[in-house]
Amino acid sequence: MHSIGIDLVEIKRIETSMKNTRFLNRLLGESEYTQLKKRGFPPRSVAVNFCAKEAFLKSLGKGLGDINLTEIELLRKENGQPYLKLGKNALNLVDEGIKFSVSATHTENYASVVVLAYKI
Repeated sequence: MHSIGIDLVEIKRIETSMKNTRFLNRLLGESEYTQLKKRGFPPRSVAVNFCAKEAFLKSLGKGLGDINLTEIELLRKENGQPYLKLGKNALNLVDEGIKFSVSATHTENYASVVVLAYKI
Protein backbone atom coordinates (compact mmCIF):
# COMPACT_ATOMS: atom_id res chain seq x y z
CA MET A 1 0.00 0.00 0.00
CA HIS A 2 1.16 3.50 -0.76
CA SER A 3 -1.50 5.56 1.08
CA ILE A 4 -5.19 5.84 1.82
CA GLY A 5 -7.80 8.60 1.73
CA ILE A 6 -11.30 8.62 3.18
CA ASP A 7 -14.15 11.10 3.16
CA LEU A 8 -17.62 11.30 4.68
CA VAL A 9 -20.29 13.86 3.82
CA GLU A 10 -23.87 14.56 4.83
CA ILE A 11 -26.10 14.00 1.82
CA LYS A 12 -28.30 16.97 2.86
CA ARG A 13 -25.27 19.25 2.50
CA ILE A 14 -24.77 18.12 -1.11
CA GLU A 15 -28.50 18.29 -1.79
CA THR A 16 -28.46 21.93 -0.64
CA SER A 17 -25.44 22.67 -2.85
CA MET A 18 -27.23 21.10 -5.84
CA LYS A 19 -29.79 23.94 -5.69
CA ASN A 20 -27.06 26.15 -7.15
CA THR A 21 -27.20 25.43 -10.89
CA ARG A 22 -23.41 25.80 -11.23
CA PHE A 23 -22.58 23.23 -8.55
CA LEU A 24 -22.82 20.13 -10.73
CA ASN A 25 -20.82 21.76 -13.54
CA ARG A 26 -18.01 22.67 -11.12
CA LEU A 27 -18.05 19.24 -9.49
CA LEU A 28 -18.63 16.66 -12.20
CA GLY A 29 -16.51 15.72 -15.16
CA GLU A 30 -18.19 15.05 -18.51
CA SER A 31 -18.49 11.26 -18.10
CA GLU A 32 -19.70 11.59 -14.49
CA TYR A 33 -22.28 14.14 -15.50
CA THR A 34 -23.59 11.85 -18.24
CA GLN A 35 -23.79 8.83 -15.93
CA LEU A 36 -25.56 10.70 -13.17
CA LYS A 37 -27.89 12.58 -15.52
CA LYS A 38 -29.24 9.24 -16.79
CA ARG A 39 -30.18 8.46 -13.19
CA GLY A 40 -31.70 11.89 -12.45
CA PHE A 41 -28.79 13.15 -10.31
CA PRO A 42 -29.71 11.32 -7.09
CA PRO A 43 -28.22 13.40 -4.23
CA ARG A 44 -26.75 10.30 -2.53
CA SER A 45 -24.84 9.42 -5.72
CA VAL A 46 -23.66 13.01 -6.24
CA ALA A 47 -22.49 12.96 -2.60
CA VAL A 48 -20.54 9.75 -3.23
CA ASN A 49 -18.87 11.37 -6.24
CA PHE A 50 -17.94 14.39 -4.14
CA CYS A 51 -16.47 12.11 -1.46
CA ALA A 52 -14.43 10.24 -4.07
CA LYS A 53 -12.70 13.44 -5.13
CA GLU A 54 -11.84 14.34 -1.51
CA ALA A 55 -10.68 10.81 -0.71
CA PHE A 56 -8.53 10.70 -3.86
CA LEU A 57 -6.85 13.99 -2.98
CA LYS A 58 -6.34 12.90 0.63
CA SER A 59 -4.67 9.71 -0.60
CA LEU A 60 -2.13 11.99 -2.30
CA GLY A 61 -1.76 14.39 0.62
CA LYS A 62 -3.50 17.14 -1.37
CA GLY A 63 -6.57 19.30 -0.81
CA LEU A 64 -9.57 20.53 -2.77
CA GLY A 65 -7.78 23.69 -3.87
CA ASP A 66 -5.01 21.76 -5.64
CA ILE A 67 -7.02 20.87 -8.77
CA ASN A 68 -10.25 21.42 -10.68
CA LEU A 69 -12.59 18.74 -9.34
CA THR A 70 -13.87 17.86 -12.81
CA GLU A 71 -10.42 16.30 -13.42
CA ILE A 72 -11.29 13.53 -10.94
CA GLU A 73 -14.23 11.40 -12.03
CA LEU A 74 -15.86 8.56 -10.14
CA LEU A 75 -17.50 6.27 -12.66
CA ARG A 76 -19.33 3.01 -12.28
CA LYS A 77 -18.96 -0.15 -14.32
CA GLU A 78 -22.11 -1.94 -15.50
CA ASN A 79 -22.03 -4.09 -12.34
CA GLY A 80 -21.92 -0.92 -10.19
CA GLN A 81 -18.23 -1.19 -9.24
CA PRO A 82 -16.76 2.30 -8.81
CA TYR A 83 -13.49 3.37 -10.40
CA LEU A 84 -11.57 6.60 -10.91
CA LYS A 85 -10.97 8.24 -14.26
CA LEU A 86 -8.33 10.96 -14.00
CA GLY A 87 -7.81 13.89 -16.34
CA LYS A 88 -4.36 15.08 -17.41
CA ASN A 89 -3.94 17.55 -14.55
CA ALA A 90 -5.03 14.96 -11.97
CA LEU A 91 -2.60 12.43 -13.44
CA ASN A 92 0.19 15.00 -12.99
CA LEU A 93 -0.39 14.79 -9.22
CA VAL A 94 0.17 11.02 -9.19
CA ASP A 95 3.58 9.39 -8.80
CA GLU A 96 4.54 6.92 -11.50
CA GLY A 97 3.35 3.38 -10.89
CA ILE A 98 0.53 4.35 -8.51
CA LYS A 99 -2.92 2.83 -9.08
CA PHE A 100 -6.13 3.35 -7.12
CA SER A 101 -8.84 1.16 -5.67
CA VAL A 102 -12.17 2.72 -4.63
CA SER A 103 -14.85 1.65 -2.19
CA ALA A 104 -18.02 3.74 -1.92
CA THR A 105 -21.11 3.52 0.24
CA HIS A 106 -24.02 5.58 1.47
CA THR A 107 -26.90 5.47 3.89
CA GLU A 108 -29.97 7.65 3.88
CA ASN A 109 -28.00 10.48 5.52
CA TYR A 110 -24.30 9.99 4.75
CA ALA A 111 -22.01 9.09 1.86
CA SER A 112 -18.47 7.81 2.27
CA VAL A 113 -15.61 6.76 0.01
CA VAL A 114 -12.24 5.17 0.67
CA VAL A 115 -9.48 5.44 -1.94
CA LEU A 116 -6.49 3.15 -1.63
CA ALA A 117 -3.38 4.22 -3.53
CA TYR A 118 -0.93 1.40 -4.21
CA LYS A 119 2.21 0.77 -6.22
CA ILE A 120 2.23 -1.84 -8.93
